[in-house]
Amino acid sequence: MVTRLTPDRFERRIRQIGRDLLVRARAAEPSVFRMDWWDQRLMDLVTADPRVKVQLFRFIDVLPALSSPAKVASHLKQYMGGMEDRLPAILRLGLAYRRPTSVLAHASATAAGIHAGRMARRFVCGANAQDALRSIMRLRGQRMCFTVDILGEATTSRSRADDYQRRYLELIEALVPAVHALPPVEQVDAGPDGPLPRVNVSVKLSALSPHFDPIDPVRLKRDVGQRLRPILLRARQLGAFINFDIEQYAYRDVTIELIQEVLTEPEFRDWPEVGTVVQAYLKDAEEHFDALLSWVRGRGTPITVRLVKGAYWDHETVNAIRDRKPIPVFTEKWQSDACFERLAARLMRNHRWLRPALASHNVRSLAAGIAAAQREGLSPAHYEVQMLYGMGDPLKEALVDAGYRLRVYAPYGELLPGMAYLIRRLLENTSNESFLKHSFSEGWGEEELLADPQKVGRSAPPTPLPRCVSRTCFDDEEIEMPPFENVPDTGFGSPANQRAMRAALTEARRAFGKKYPLIIGGQRVDSDAWYASVNPANPAEIVGRVAQADGQHADRAVQAALRAFPDWAATP
Repeated sequence: MVTRLTPDRFERRIRQIGRDLLVRARAAEPSVFRMDWWDQRLMDLVTADPRVKVQLFRFIDVLPALSSPAKVASHLKQYMGGMEDRLPAILRLGLAYRRPTSVLAHASATAAGIHAGRMARRFVCGANAQDALRSIMRLRGQRMCFTVDILGEATTSRSRADDYQRRYLELIEALVPAVHALPPVEQVDAGPDGPLPRVNVSVKLSALSPHFDPIDPVRLKRDVGQRLRPILLRARQLGAFINFDIEQYAYRDVTIELIQEVLTEPEFRDWPEVGTVVQAYLKDAEEHFDALLSWVRGRGTPITVRLVKGAYWDHETVNAIRDRKPIPVFTEKWQSDACFERLAARLMRNHRWLRPALASHNVRSLAAGIAAAQREGLSPAHYEVQMLYGMGDPLKEALVDAGYRLRVYAPYGELLPGMAYLIRRLLENTSNESFLKHSFSEGWGEEELLADPQKVGRSAPPTPLPRCVSRTCFDDEEIEMPPFENVPDTGFGSPANQRAMRAALTEARRAFGKKYPLIIGGQRVDSDAWYASVNPANPAEIVGRVAQADGQHADRAVQAALRAFPDWAATP
């Protein structure tokens, strides 16, 4: 039953839930006798200086590609040298070598590799499916469920796309019998209407095609669809759940279009064990939510929505500023937090169609979502909380202890292909805006951690944005024209721009095959020789035929130019 609460009473309920979670989480913090405590302290110490953090993460980014201790030592010196005075004493000692082949250099390179491997294992649940299964078994032993994903490099060929399809199919085939052989965990295996799928797999659609480019949505959908359908069919046959990840903003709309087209096909229209993502840091997130809800109602079968803030803020912001495009994401953290709370409340109100999954490590955000669920009369079985593997473990324990269904996003894969994911997690874990850092490493108080984001926004200073530095700069007095900004390239992630391009191509094709004569002295002049200009993507398609000039045509053109010269010369 829906409970009517005044805004003040609702805010008090949020804080009550938040305080309970914080107390439980702080009781579950690791002690100094556990290695993960020391790992976090070392990370906090090294990344306290922004310059050191940037150089360290750059080094970690290239580390998997270095094939020998000497190369590791050489790169370590290049990236971290010159800032020894900013490093802890033990790390300064590790950089005190002159030659990358020395004993000290070898020891430092070995230590760097060991620590990078520990960081990778902290956020990645294994190098292969067998490792992932062992991690999944541990999670279920802790009364947690999972969604597993495959890390990898960009898909650059059909064979690599086929390989991803094969790996997803093999993953589903391997997980289903193994997980169903484990004892049931009532807290995570039961929903309001019966058992939930125990196996949950997250799929990145961009991995299923080397042509994942919204400039050609027809080809993209055809290419991805032919690899996606067998995965969905097998998952449905075996009772697994498939979640479709949403990546960069440029891919969002075409990804959603593809998902909707496939899920309205007869084989999948009545299948509810699928889900997708809404990113609350996008300025148009609420419009996206509305469109998704409308489509689900029309389909007639519910889906799950993983509500996140978003993992590509730096990418979206930097690229938009560089390309002189509108920034698609909120530029202030409190705006994303407030949008998350609004969408969480709407998810709970529409739980019949959009089954809620609150994905956050922010206790305030989770408490707001849980309070909204309670206001709608929903039990914890109606929704779930999702968190990342290796992040916020005390908060995970707190949520499980409080009786909520917790799902862990657990990616697996080799270190080199998964490096981009690892760097995103390191940036998130050490960010000055990180809730986990504020609550556990820096010990912020409850009032700050549980503050209403709308109130935070009234006093928060603006977030500095990256600056776009031009290659050429002029003093104001040197500019002889009004200031202007270059028009950015067309963004084909927009369906409106795709439609405009299709219309333009249709119009252009009406003129294909026409003859284009010479123009001499303003007169159209035919020729005995014609050159066929063809579409390079389809050489059988003639765009047009152009007249070819001979010597006599050249003479006529020169004479016409001489006749026109006096008037041209007199033009101011």
